[in-house]
Amino acid sequence: MTYEDGWQTLPTIPTADLHRDWQISGTNSTLSSGLDPTAVTRAIIVTGGKARDTWSYWIDFRNILSYAASSDPSIDDSTISILGPVFFSDVDITAGAAKSTNQLYWSKTGWFEGTYAEGDAENDKISSFQVIDEMVEHYTDRKVYPNLKTVIFASHSAGAQFVQRYAAMRIPTKDDDMLHFIAANSGSFLWLVEDRPVAADVTCTDVDRYKYGLTTGFPGYSTGDTNKIGREGIVERFRGRNVHYAQGTADEQAGDSSCQANTQGPTHLARGENFIDMLNANGGMPANHTMDWIAGAAHDNPPMYNSTALRTRLFKDATIASSGTRPARRKREPVPRLRYLRKTHELD
Repeated sequence: MTYEDGWQTLPTIPTADLHRDWQISGTNSTLSSGLDPTAVTRAIIVTGGKARDTWSYWIDFRNILSYAASSDPSIDDSTISILGPVFFSDVDITAGAAKSTNQLYWSKTGWFEGTYAEGDAENDKISSFQVIDEMVEHYTDRKVYPNLKTVIFASHSAGAQFVQRYAAMRIPTKDDDMLHFIAANSGSFLWLVEDRPVAADVTCTDVDRYKYGLTTGFPGYSTGDTNKIGREGIVERFRGRNVHYAQGTADEQAGDSSCQANTQGPTHLARGENFIDMLNANGGMPANHTMDWIAGAAHDNPPMYNSTALRTRLFKDATIASSGTRPARRKREPVPRLRYLRKTHELD
């Protein structure tokens, strides 16, 4: 069976505990075990990719942390907590991975745009963004983590889509200054302006509808907030947050194949380049946003986060300057002209 058929179980991971019904009933999370909360200074919240395999990403990050701590005496892994929330889909319920009788689940792609949980919990209106809010609240409880200084959200591909959109839509709290968002090789972006670098076919509608833009279609989690502050407020808030982009210079995969995503560019790399160009053309690169170009990395999580730049951001100093060299301008294959709207498409 594949992840498309549903996960049958959640794996047991050494140095980690599986928490069910935490922080919200019906959710599951993998959390570093054996740490003294009073010693923790840095928390990393990592989501899975399109396959909903948070545990795989958790293991990647833990392995990279072990390497970083062994090679850099200033990194102490006993002070770094890694937390991975699992966002199940209905196929995981059927296959058997979910054990809770009130298990929450989302559509296969809805969780990484902040939609509400589906099924019996639909009326409870629990957004995947709210799940992360609760985890932030857990870590920022000074009675439990009195020495915490930094919370980092990090992921790759579809998980990076989640991180970038959460960075834009998260409802502010008093602890926002300690939050950092790292999005690596995102399949598509929440675009800040209506213009796109690639013209849309006449049959491609809703190019600027959320999750691709900011005109309309916001998830319920964000409706009240967006009605109050509007597009300009969302953009201003996003530009003021600590957001870090990373692109593998060899990531020429197409990613999200929807016509809306294709207006951002034909590949992960092209979309990342175009997003940075869009920021620069509309007020300039925000002072607290960075871009790391990871030389030679393709569409693969470990080579991205085991790069010097992202290891440093994750485990030592998230505020370091942008790094790497943007690939030289080159002629790209044009985005195909779409003659119809696809009913299904791959998202990653």
